[in-house]
Amino acid sequence: MDFDTAMKFLETAKALGRAKGVEVSVAILDAAGHPVLVARGKKDAWHGPYMAMGKARLAAAFRKPTAELLKQWQDRPLYPTSLASVIPGGVTLNPGGYPIFDKGELVGAIGIGGSSPESDDETARKTVESLGALAR
Repeated sequence: MDFDTAMKFLETAKALGRAKGVEVSVAILDAAGHPVLVARGKKDAWHGPYMAMGKARLAAAFRKPTAELLKQWQDRPLYPTSLASVIPGGVTLNPGGYPIFDKGELVGAIGIGGSSPESDDETARKTVESLGALAR
């Protein structure tokens, strides 16, 4: 994940959020969960970038959308809770994170924060989908 590619994802996500009347926080991480680009949404939401990074990191680690992971783990609540201390940099156990693929290879992930979990998930999915980076 290079800066220019990350910027395309960030700008797309910000535009989708604005279209819904939401100033979203956006985090674009590489495949190893390291930040490439992070932008805060609401001026007073200092926690937004951290939430977005945690969602992206979880999506990158498991190569799946965070909403899907949470459903997968609903009968094993201790497992996702343990990830908060196991995965370096921390994770956010909320919908709104999506892996980013290029020709079938994981290249990074996006995390969205600033709205409801459902809205964050939709913004992340639509961003990845519109840029042709969903898993195949």
